[in-house]
Amino acid sequence: MTKTKLLGGVLLASLLFTACTANSEQVYAKSAPTATELSIPKHIMLEDEIRDYGVVQKKEIPPCKNWLVRVLYKTGFRGKNLREAWAIVMRESGGREDAISSTGDYGMFQFNKSAWGRQKWWKTDLMLTREYNANIAFTISDGGRTWYPWDIDGKGRHKRNYTSAYVYNKYAMWYEKYPCAKQNKK
Repeated sequence: MTKTKLLGGVLLASLLFTACTANSEQVYAKSAPTATELSIPKHIMLEDEIRDYGVVQKKEIPPCKNWLVRVLYKTGFRGKNLREAWAIVMRESGGREDAISSTGDYGMFQFNKSAWGRQKWWKTDLMLTREYNANIAFTISDGGRTWYPWDIDGKGRHKRNYTSAYVYNKYAMWYEKYPCAKQNKK
């Protein structure tokens, strides 16, 4: 069963996602760098890849060198959806993959364990990895076309269902600070 089929019904049944609503909420991380750093972990770097029979094929290169943008791009986010995903991650966790908040929110996208923990795809250890957390967000957000679990509508506007204007403004601030705006104008 594909992730899309597995998570297709999850979106409608689990819109009770609780985002970070308190201004003073603390997010804990073991030792992950912040997403504004330009270093790219070796397991994320996209370089030439040697295929069968020694043929070298170029991998698709993401729009900039920011490691978080590269992770999100590798997951499948593109254009405006990539920028929105980056801003949400920066708002939620500062890009820290192993961030756990005081309210039980896990990983880069800060999935709330109380809201999502009973889903078949919830695996606590994997929720604290970049790739898995980003893949879950990609599926739930329909490739970045809808950010309802993060209280943002499909056009980047604040839904005002369960987050404050302060929380939304943090997203808007990060959206404007997107590090690859010149390279990625879609």
